[in-house]
Amino acid sequence: MTLGPNDIIIRNPKIAQRMFEERMLVITARDSMLHRFNEAGTFIWQIIDKPLSTKEICDSLETYFKGFDTKTSLQEILDFIKALEKKGLVTIRPDLE
Repeated sequence: MTLGPNDIIIRNPKIAQRMFEERMLVITARDSMLHRFNEAGTFIWQIIDKPLSTKEICDSLETYFKGFDTKTSLQEILDFIKALEKKGLVTIRPDLE
């Protein structure tokens, strides 16, 4: 799946989560796996408490992390979002325009 800038990322509301040592810990119910996010992953997880577009996520990263360059890190961001989807942590609603 190719993510576009207007695709909407929706966090699964049935996921167990906890902040520990400034990092987000998330448990996937279907396999009871524990996932610990790095600083950027934790930030992304926190801001998608409401549905956001891929572009909004990238813009927020650039605002929050001074000097962060989305163009350089875009593939990593997209890979992270796709991994979240694969694990059932988020749903991606494609841009229908």
